[in-house]
Amino acid sequence: MYLNITKTSKIFCIVSFFLLANFYALAQKTDVVVLLNGDKITGEIKSLQTGLLNFKTDDMGTINIEWIKIDNIRTNKIFEIELVDGRTFYGTIEPGSIEGTLLVKGISTDTRLFMKYIVKITRIKESFWDILSGYVLFGFSFTKASQIGQLSLGVSTNYRTKTYYTELNANSVITTTKREPTSRKEDIFLTYYRLLEKRWFWAGLIGAEENTELGLQLRTSLGGGAGLNVIQTNKNLLSTLVGVSLNREWYTDSTESKNNIEGLVTGNYQLFIYDHPKISFQTSVKIFPGLTNFGRIRSSLDSYLDWEIFLDFYWVLSFYFTYDNKPAYTASKTDYRFEFSIKYEL
Repeated sequence: MYLNITKTSKIFCIVSFFLLANFYALAQKTDVVVLLNGDKITGEIKSLQTGLLNFKTDDMGTINIEWIKIDNIRTNKIFEIELVDGRTFYGTIEPGSIEGTLLVKGISTDTRLFMKYIVKITRIKESFWDILSGYVLFGFSFTKASQIGQLSLGVSTNYRTKTYYTELNANSVITTTKREPTSRKEDIFLTYYRLLEKRWFWAGLIGAEENTELGLQLRTSLGGGAGLNVIQTNKNLLSTLVGVSLNREWYTDSTESKNNIEGLVTGNYQLFIYDHPKISFQTSVKIFPGLTNFGRIRSSLDSYLDWEIFLDFYWVLSFYFTYDNKPAYTASKTDYRFEFSIKYEL
Protein backbone atom coordinates (compact mmCIF):
# COMPACT_ATOMS: atom_id res chain seq x y z
CA MET A 1 0.00 0.00 0.00
CA TYR A 2 1.30 3.47 -0.87
CA LEU A 3 0.08 6.74 0.57
CA ASN A 4 0.64 9.87 -1.49
CA ILE A 5 2.04 12.48 0.94
CA THR A 6 1.52 16.00 -0.42
CA LYS A 7 2.96 19.33 0.70
CA THR A 8 -0.19 19.89 2.75
CA SER A 9 0.45 16.59 4.53
CA LYS A 10 4.04 17.57 5.28
CA ILE A 11 2.93 20.90 6.76
CA PHE A 12 0.37 19.04 8.86
CA CYS A 13 3.07 16.67 10.20
CA ILE A 14 5.39 19.57 11.06
CA VAL A 15 2.61 21.38 12.96
CA SER A 16 1.68 18.15 14.77
CA PHE A 17 5.29 17.57 15.82
CA PHE A 18 5.56 21.12 17.16
CA LEU A 19 2.38 20.78 19.20
CA LEU A 20 3.59 17.49 20.69
CA ALA A 21 6.86 19.11 21.84
CA ASN A 22 5.26 20.07 25.15
CA PHE A 23 7.01 20.32 28.49
CA TYR A 24 5.78 21.12 32.00
CA ALA A 25 7.14 23.82 34.31
CA LEU A 26 7.92 22.91 37.92
CA ALA A 27 5.65 24.57 40.48
CA GLN A 28 5.11 24.38 44.21
CA LYS A 29 2.01 22.28 44.85
CA THR A 30 0.25 23.81 47.85
CA ASP A 31 -3.40 23.81 46.72
CA VAL A 32 -5.80 21.63 48.72
CA VAL A 33 -8.91 19.78 47.54
CA VAL A 34 -11.26 18.21 50.10
CA LEU A 35 -13.67 15.56 48.78
CA LEU A 36 -17.18 14.90 50.07
CA ASN A 37 -15.95 11.67 51.73
CA GLY A 38 -13.42 13.69 53.75
CA ASP A 39 -10.30 12.77 51.75
CA LYS A 40 -7.82 15.63 51.40
CA ILE A 41 -5.50 15.93 48.38
CA THR A 42 -2.60 18.37 48.07
CA GLY A 43 -1.35 19.46 44.67
CA GLU A 44 -1.79 22.14 42.04
CA ILE A 45 -5.15 23.26 40.63
CA LYS A 46 -4.84 23.63 36.86
CA SER A 47 -8.43 24.36 35.78
CA LEU A 48 -12.09 23.49 36.04
CA GLN A 49 -14.05 22.93 32.85
CA THR A 50 -16.81 20.60 31.65
CA GLY A 51 -17.43 19.44 35.22
CA LEU A 52 -13.88 18.20 35.88
CA LEU A 53 -11.23 19.78 38.10
CA ASN A 54 -7.80 19.21 36.55
CA PHE A 55 -5.45 18.66 39.50
CA LYS A 56 -1.71 17.94 39.39
CA THR A 57 -0.14 15.91 42.21
CA ASP A 58 3.35 14.58 42.94
CA ASP A 59 2.34 11.00 43.71
CA MET A 60 -0.59 10.33 41.33
CA GLY A 61 0.34 12.62 38.43
CA THR A 62 -2.40 14.78 36.92
CA ILE A 63 -5.90 13.62 37.83
CA ASN A 64 -9.42 14.77 36.97
CA ILE A 65 -11.91 15.07 39.84
CA GLU A 66 -15.65 15.44 39.28
CA TRP A 67 -16.74 18.85 40.56
CA ILE A 68 -19.90 17.44 42.18
CA LYS A 69 -17.72 15.17 44.38
CA ILE A 70 -15.67 18.05 45.84
CA ASP A 71 -16.56 19.58 49.22
CA ASN A 72 -14.20 22.58 49.03
CA ILE A 73 -10.86 23.84 47.71
CA ARG A 74 -8.18 26.19 48.97
CA THR A 75 -5.49 28.02 46.99
CA ASN A 76 -3.45 31.20 47.41
CA LYS A 77 -3.00 31.62 43.65
CA ILE A 78 -5.12 33.96 41.53
CA PHE A 79 -7.90 32.36 39.47
CA GLU A 80 -10.75 33.47 37.24
CA ILE A 81 -14.05 31.90 38.35
CA GLU A 82 -16.97 31.89 35.91
CA LEU A 83 -20.60 31.15 36.78
CA VAL A 84 -23.42 29.62 34.74
CA ASP A 85 -24.81 33.07 33.89
CA GLY A 86 -21.44 34.29 32.55
CA ARG A 87 -20.37 36.47 35.52
CA THR A 88 -16.67 36.26 36.37
CA PHE A 89 -14.72 36.85 39.60
CA TYR A 90 -10.99 37.03 40.29
CA GLY A 91 -9.01 36.15 43.40
CA THR A 92 -7.72 33.41 45.66
CA ILE A 93 -10.13 30.67 46.80
CA GLU A 94 -10.94 29.21 50.21
CA PRO A 95 -13.88 27.32 51.78
CA GLY A 96 -17.00 29.40 52.45
CA SER A 97 -18.68 29.72 55.84
CA ILE A 98 -21.83 28.09 54.41
CA GLU A 99 -21.81 24.50 53.20
CA GLY A 100 -21.57 24.21 49.41
CA THR A 101 -19.93 27.61 48.96
CA LEU A 102 -16.47 28.99 48.19
CA LEU A 103 -15.06 32.37 49.17
CA VAL A 104 -13.26 34.24 46.38
CA LYS A 105 -10.91 36.81 47.93
CA GLY A 106 -10.30 39.64 45.49
CA ILE A 107 -8.13 42.73 45.81
CA SER A 108 -10.89 44.94 47.20
CA THR A 109 -13.76 42.62 48.06
CA ASP A 110 -14.61 39.05 49.03
CA THR A 111 -17.43 37.16 47.27
CA ARG A 112 -19.20 34.00 48.40
CA LEU A 113 -20.20 31.72 45.50
CA PHE A 114 -22.29 28.57 45.47
CA MET A 115 -20.22 25.75 43.99
CA LYS A 116 -23.12 24.33 41.97
CA TYR A 117 -23.18 27.50 39.85
CA ILE A 118 -19.42 27.49 39.10
CA VAL A 119 -18.64 26.16 35.59
CA LYS A 120 -15.08 27.34 34.93
CA ILE A 121 -11.95 28.02 36.96
CA THR A 122 -8.92 29.32 35.06
CA ARG A 123 -5.45 30.03 36.43
CA ILE A 124 -4.22 33.61 35.90
CA LYS A 125 -0.56 34.54 35.24
CA GLU A 126 0.63 31.06 34.32
CA SER A 127 3.26 30.29 31.71
CA PHE A 128 2.23 29.38 28.16
CA TRP A 129 3.07 25.68 28.55
CA ASP A 130 1.22 25.35 31.86
CA ILE A 131 -2.18 26.22 30.40
CA LEU A 132 -1.70 24.65 26.98
CA SER A 133 -3.98 21.64 26.55
CA GLY A 134 -5.41 19.51 23.77
CA TYR A 135 -5.33 16.03 22.26
CA VAL A 136 -3.78 13.81 19.58
CA LEU A 137 -5.94 11.41 17.54
CA PHE A 138 -4.78 8.51 15.32
CA GLY A 139 -6.62 5.97 13.17
CA PHE A 140 -5.51 3.42 10.55
CA SER A 141 -7.23 0.69 8.57
CA PHE A 142 -6.38 -1.57 5.61
CA THR A 143 -8.53 -4.20 3.89
CA LYS A 144 -6.56 -6.75 1.87
CA ALA A 145 -9.50 -7.95 -0.26
CA SER A 146 -10.39 -4.48 -1.52
CA GLN A 147 -6.86 -3.04 -1.22
CA ILE A 148 -8.31 0.03 0.55
CA GLY A 149 -6.16 1.74 3.15
CA GLN A 150 -6.93 4.78 5.27
CA LEU A 151 -4.76 6.86 7.58
CA SER A 152 -6.18 9.59 9.81
CA LEU A 153 -4.45 12.04 12.14
CA GLY A 154 -5.87 14.79 14.31
CA VAL A 155 -4.30 17.37 16.61
CA SER A 156 -6.03 19.99 18.73
CA THR A 157 -4.57 22.40 21.23
CA ASN A 158 -5.87 25.49 23.02
CA TYR A 159 -4.59 28.34 25.15
CA ARG A 160 -6.72 30.35 27.57
CA THR A 161 -6.03 33.67 29.32
CA LYS A 162 -8.19 36.16 31.19
CA THR A 163 -9.46 37.91 28.06
CA TYR A 164 -9.09 35.50 25.15
CA TYR A 165 -9.11 31.86 24.07
CA THR A 166 -7.13 30.48 21.12
CA GLU A 167 -7.63 27.06 19.53
CA LEU A 168 -5.65 25.30 16.78
CA ASN A 169 -7.14 22.24 15.04
CA ALA A 170 -5.51 20.14 12.32
CA ASN A 171 -6.95 16.99 10.70
CA SER A 172 -5.82 14.73 7.89
CA VAL A 173 -7.54 11.73 6.26
CA ILE A 174 -5.74 9.97 3.39
CA THR A 175 -7.48 7.11 1.57
CA THR A 176 -5.78 4.96 -1.05
CA THR A 177 -7.08 2.16 -3.29
CA LYS A 178 -5.45 -0.08 -5.84
CA ARG A 179 -7.39 1.30 -8.81
CA GLU A 180 -8.40 4.84 -7.82
CA PRO A 181 -6.25 7.92 -7.18
CA THR A 182 -5.43 8.70 -3.56
CA SER A 183 -8.18 10.72 -1.87
CA ARG A 184 -7.31 13.41 0.67
CA LYS A 185 -9.29 15.49 3.15
CA GLU A 186 -7.05 17.79 5.19
CA ASP A 187 -7.60 21.00 7.09
CA ILE A 188 -5.94 23.28 9.59
CA PHE A 189 -7.71 26.18 11.38
CA LEU A 190 -6.64 28.72 13.98
CA THR A 191 -9.53 30.35 15.88
CA TYR A 192 -9.29 33.32 18.23
CA TYR A 193 -12.06 34.13 20.74
CA ARG A 194 -12.22 37.50 22.49
CA LEU A 195 -14.21 36.93 25.67
CA LEU A 196 -16.88 39.48 26.60
CA GLU A 197 -19.39 39.81 29.41
CA LYS A 198 -22.54 37.70 29.84
CA ARG A 199 -21.23 34.76 27.76
CA TRP A 200 -20.78 36.82 24.57
CA PHE A 201 -17.60 36.70 22.50
CA TRP A 202 -16.00 37.88 19.28
CA ALA A 203 -14.27 35.28 17.12
CA GLY A 204 -11.88 35.31 14.18
CA LEU A 205 -10.54 32.37 12.21
CA ILE A 206 -7.96 31.64 9.53
CA GLY A 207 -7.38 28.31 7.87
CA ALA A 208 -6.72 26.11 4.86
CA GLU A 209 -8.38 22.91 3.67
CA GLU A 210 -8.26 20.31 0.90
CA ASN A 211 -10.91 17.80 -0.22
CA THR A 212 -10.21 15.94 -3.47
CA GLU A 213 -13.61 14.18 -3.31
CA LEU A 214 -15.26 17.59 -3.82
CA GLY A 215 -12.69 18.63 -6.45
CA LEU A 216 -11.07 21.09 -4.04
CA GLN A 217 -7.28 21.32 -4.18
CA LEU A 218 -7.01 24.17 -1.68
CA ARG A 219 -9.32 26.64 0.05
CA THR A 220 -7.88 29.42 2.22
CA SER A 221 -10.30 31.18 4.55
CA LEU A 222 -10.42 34.29 6.71
CA GLY A 223 -13.55 35.06 8.72
CA GLY A 224 -15.08 36.24 11.95
CA GLY A 225 -18.24 37.18 13.78
CA ALA A 226 -20.07 37.49 17.09
CA GLY A 227 -21.10 34.53 19.23
CA LEU A 228 -22.90 33.53 22.40
CA ASN A 229 -22.53 30.62 24.82
CA VAL A 230 -26.25 29.90 24.97
CA ILE A 231 -25.89 27.14 27.57
CA GLN A 232 -22.90 26.45 29.81
CA THR A 233 -23.18 24.02 32.70
CA ASN A 234 -20.94 21.27 34.03
CA LYS A 235 -22.78 18.78 31.77
CA ASN A 236 -23.75 20.71 28.63
CA LEU A 237 -22.25 23.41 26.43
CA LEU A 238 -24.09 25.05 23.53
CA SER A 239 -22.67 27.96 21.54
CA THR A 240 -23.50 29.72 18.29
CA LEU A 241 -21.78 32.28 16.05
CA VAL A 242 -22.87 34.45 13.10
CA GLY A 243 -20.44 36.29 10.83
CA VAL A 244 -18.78 36.57 7.41
CA SER A 245 -16.07 34.51 5.70
CA LEU A 246 -13.77 35.37 2.77
CA ASN A 247 -12.03 32.58 0.88
CA ARG A 248 -10.13 31.70 -2.27
CA GLU A 249 -10.51 28.28 -3.91
CA TRP A 250 -8.20 26.29 -6.20
CA TYR A 251 -9.55 23.17 -7.94
CA THR A 252 -8.05 19.81 -8.89
CA ASP A 253 -8.79 20.36 -12.61
CA SER A 254 -7.97 23.35 -14.79
CA THR A 255 -10.89 25.44 -13.47
CA GLU A 256 -9.77 28.99 -12.68
CA SER A 257 -9.40 29.80 -8.96
CA LYS A 258 -12.11 31.97 -7.43
CA ASN A 259 -12.58 34.49 -4.61
CA ASN A 260 -15.77 34.20 -2.55
CA ILE A 261 -17.56 36.08 0.22
CA GLU A 262 -19.90 33.93 2.28
CA GLY A 263 -22.05 34.19 5.36
CA LEU A 264 -20.96 32.17 8.37
CA VAL A 265 -23.35 30.44 10.79
CA THR A 266 -22.06 27.87 13.28
CA GLY A 267 -23.42 25.84 16.18
CA ASN A 268 -21.56 23.65 18.63
CA TYR A 269 -22.96 21.31 21.29
CA GLN A 270 -21.09 19.21 23.89
CA LEU A 271 -22.43 16.68 26.41
CA PHE A 272 -20.35 15.16 29.23
CA ILE A 273 -20.98 12.03 31.31
CA TYR A 274 -18.37 11.40 34.01
CA ASP A 275 -19.53 8.12 35.51
CA HIS A 276 -17.13 5.30 34.66
CA PRO A 277 -16.27 5.00 31.84
CA LYS A 278 -16.02 8.72 31.06
CA ILE A 279 -18.02 9.60 27.93
CA SER A 280 -18.36 12.82 26.00
CA PHE A 281 -20.21 13.77 22.82
CA GLN A 282 -19.52 16.77 20.62
CA THR A 283 -21.13 17.89 17.40
CA SER A 284 -20.63 21.06 15.37
CA VAL A 285 -22.43 22.44 12.31
CA LYS A 286 -21.14 25.10 9.93
CA ILE A 287 -23.20 26.71 7.17
CA PHE A 288 -21.76 29.04 4.50
CA PRO A 289 -24.45 30.71 2.34
CA GLY A 290 -22.89 32.36 -0.72
CA LEU A 291 -23.02 36.17 -0.93
CA THR A 292 -20.95 36.88 -4.06
CA ASN A 293 -21.93 33.48 -5.52
CA PHE A 294 -25.59 33.78 -4.55
CA GLY A 295 -27.43 30.45 -4.42
CA ARG A 296 -24.40 28.41 -3.44
CA ILE A 297 -24.56 26.81 0.00
CA ARG A 298 -21.76 24.90 1.69
CA SER A 299 -22.15 23.08 4.99
CA SER A 300 -20.34 20.60 7.20
CA LEU A 301 -21.21 18.41 10.18
CA ASP A 302 -18.59 16.95 12.53
CA SER A 303 -19.49 14.63 15.43
CA TYR A 304 -17.32 12.81 17.97
CA LEU A 305 -18.21 10.24 20.64
CA ASP A 306 -15.33 9.68 23.10
CA TRP A 307 -15.23 6.62 25.38
CA GLU A 308 -12.43 6.45 27.95
CA ILE A 309 -10.33 3.24 27.85
CA PHE A 310 -8.03 4.23 30.71
CA LEU A 311 -6.48 7.46 31.98
CA ASP A 312 -6.17 10.01 29.12
CA PHE A 313 -6.75 7.38 26.35
CA TYR A 314 -10.08 7.15 24.48
CA TRP A 315 -11.85 5.19 21.80
CA VAL A 316 -13.36 7.70 19.38
CA LEU A 317 -16.24 7.17 16.96
CA SER A 318 -16.27 10.10 14.57
CA PHE A 319 -18.47 11.13 11.67
CA TYR A 320 -18.20 13.99 9.22
CA PHE A 321 -20.47 15.07 6.40
CA THR A 322 -19.65 17.81 3.88
CA TYR A 323 -22.05 19.26 1.33
CA ASP A 324 -21.62 21.74 -1.52
CA ASN A 325 -24.59 22.30 -3.85
CA LYS A 326 -22.31 23.86 -6.50
CA PRO A 327 -19.00 21.94 -6.44
CA ALA A 328 -16.24 22.38 -9.00
CA TYR A 329 -16.96 20.91 -12.48
CA THR A 330 -18.30 17.30 -12.08
CA ALA A 331 -17.08 16.61 -8.54
CA SER A 332 -19.36 15.01 -5.95
CA LYS A 333 -21.70 17.27 -3.95
CA THR A 334 -21.19 15.28 -0.74
CA ASP A 335 -18.42 13.60 1.20
CA TYR A 336 -18.82 11.64 4.44
CA ARG A 337 -16.95 9.19 6.65
CA PHE A 338 -17.39 7.04 9.78
CA GLU A 339 -14.24 6.12 11.67
CA PHE A 340 -12.93 4.46 14.83
CA SER A 341 -9.68 5.86 16.23
CA ILE A 342 -7.67 6.30 19.43
CA LYS A 343 -7.22 9.66 21.15
CA TYR A 344 -4.71 10.77 23.76
CA GLU A 345 -5.38 13.92 25.80
CA LEU A 346 -2.35 16.07 26.57
